[in-house]
Amino acid sequence: MEESKLKRLKEVLSIPTHSREEDLMVSYLEDVLTEKGYNFFKDKHNNIYVTKGNAEYYPCFVSHTDTVHYINHNLKVVELEENGQKILTGIDSETMKPSGIGGDDKCGVYLCLEMLDNLDNVKAAFFVSEEIGCLGSKQADTEFFQNVGYAIQYDSPKGNSMSMSLMGKNLFNKTSDFGDKVSPLILEHGITDWARHPFTDIWPLMEKFNFSCLNLAAGYYNYHTSTEYVIVDDVENAFELGIKLHEILGENFYTRKEEEKPIQRIFGSLTQKSNVIVEDNDYQIYVDNEDDDLDYNNNTTTNTIDYEYDEDDEKNIFY
Repeated sequence: MEESKLKRLKEVLSIPTHSREEDLMVSYLEDVLTEKGYNFFKDKHNNIYVTKGNAEYYPCFVSHTDTVHYINHNLKVVELEENGQKILTGIDSETMKPSGIGGDDKCGVYLCLEMLDNLDNVKAAFFVSEEIGCLGSKQADTEFFQNVGYAIQYDSPKGNSMSMSLMGKNLFNKTSDFGDKVSPLILEHGITDWARHPFTDIWPLMEKFNFSCLNLAAGYYNYHTSTEYVIVDDVENAFELGIKLHEILGENFYTRKEEEKPIQRIFGSLTQKSNVIVEDNDYQIYVDNEDDDLDYNNNTTTNTIDYEYDEDDEKNIFY
């Protein structure tokens, strides 16, 4: 990642924000968008909507401005090297203890800003209070989305996951024109875990406006914990994928057609140890392992990178 982009990523990650306490992030976005001269407005809920350029149908990139972490004005971003990877994590500058960096979904905020800077005709939406039930996106401005052709959110964990469905409904039809175009690119970029997740902001959007959507990996790990961290290469991979998706999808409308037999995931008891798929007429019942990543809005992630912070790392703190 270029140094200027890394600086912006650290800048966004350093802003403390929490559900119903998004003012610092919203103010930051207003300052950045004003400085860039972008056309934007803020609704009464504190959602921000941005339009750049002119198109019959716009691609729209989506993120949310809240995190699960309580406001910590001592939050500092630390850059570390682990297993040959550059990672960013958060500490409390007074106690020197881990403090949630909030890559969920500050990584998404960063990526939306990058898309605005790199595409000529594009929209972006920054929604409040996703973590407590998509409160902001449920109040999405109807007029803003009337000429959106498809939406891409960056709010799936790790570097290899995406949402195939939200709340039991597919984000797009895999056998459609949209599915045929995006599937090879997504796989090329290492996103092989096409998961069934509970919710994020494009869930109310696809329900209301019926365009095809994607929710892609944003590069954050150990989400919803004090030891959350971000892998920089994964964030850059997400950016490159977004650019390529825009190239192949263009500025067109892609309807979200329901599959003839949609697949619904019914979560089994956490005490059950077996993986069983039972076909039952029009759906499949999944009984998940105790160790499965059942809900990306809860702390159930694995594959963490262990790190230790000491005084020698103080030079790496981003202020």
